[in-house]
Amino acid sequence: MKRSIFNTVKIILFIVGFFFALYYFLQWQELGKFSMSFAHSQLEKRGMRLNYSDVSGEKDGFTVNNLRLNGIANISFSSITIKPKFLSSILSLAPVCEINFRGGSLQLGQVMNFGDGGFLLTAGRNEILLEDLKTNGDFAINGFLTINPATMRIGRTEARLNFPEDFEKNIQAVRNFLPIVQEGGHWYLRRK
Repeated sequence: MKRSIFNTVKIILFIVGFFFALYYFLQWQELGKFSMSFAHSQLEKRGMRLNYSDVSGEKDGFTVNNLRLNGIANISFSSITIKPKFLSSILSLAPVCEINFRGGSLQLGQVMNFGDGGFLLTAGRNEILLEDLKTNGDFAINGFLTINPATMRIGRTEARLNFPEDFEKNIQAVRNFLPIVQEGGHWYLRRK
């Protein structure tokens, strides 16, 4: 019994050591190019187009420049930096990465500038979680939200929204497809 527990611990330590070595000696630029190519093909199957100008390696991650995602809405970023979180991924048994972006905007009829920000992404099988979501643009969001990967619809969410006063006249149209509520003079993206 002790021998089998000892052998199991050795195997687990070997696997963890292997992935740590892989993580630290990885060619981040090549991983970034592969990841973006994979994302491009997966999004294309869902009727969306992903374009970007280049990918560069960073310490513990990679940066994608001039990223644009076109679908129901058009989303663009001047740059987006993705840093996989190895230990968090092991503990949650799902890919986890820190994402920071600059110059973000969303075009859904009107261009909505959400500026710079970031979030921690956990990609589970049935749910993609974006937590610690913060942006600093004219259209700012602060909170968390989940996305169903099969339908690409927002699931559970609790996030405070800020937007220019002149946008409030358009809020009814947006409420038709987003769970936006007003409470105490503030707007929230909320679904339980």
